[in-house]
Amino acid sequence: KKAIELVKKHKNIENILENLDKSKYAPPENWLYTEARRLFKEPEVTPSSEIELKWEKPDEEDLIKFMCTEKGFQEERIRNGVKKLVKARSGATQGRLDSFFKILPSPTPNANKRKSEEAGGKGSAKKGKPGSS
Repeated sequence: KKAIELVKKHKNIENILENLDKSKYAPPENWLYTEARRLFKEPEVTPSSEIELKWEKPDEEDLIKFMCTEKGFQEERIRNGVKKLVKARSGATQGRLDSFFKILPSPTPNANKRKSEEAGGKGSAKKGKPGSS
């Protein structure tokens, strides 16, 4: 909340740092915020033509090794995530919404037409008040 307020008020990180109460909100030492900004503005992106993606069964042990050992995630959370991936992979694709409904013919055709059309237009003229001529 405080960060958003500071950005709205000062517009950029440099102005925030100049006006920040460093005794209350100390920025990290050797903070590479200019490098972080560059990564957001100029991300390193591999062109899609150079990538081939395949939806295969996840390699559970290698995934756990990477996520838990290298990235510090809890093993139980990763194992549960792998179970969800395997289940999603084996499940059927989502059906269309209209497949849940059966379209039936109307039991009384033309039931929505006005009665005045059936009666030849009777009742469409406005009636005057009784006793007025």
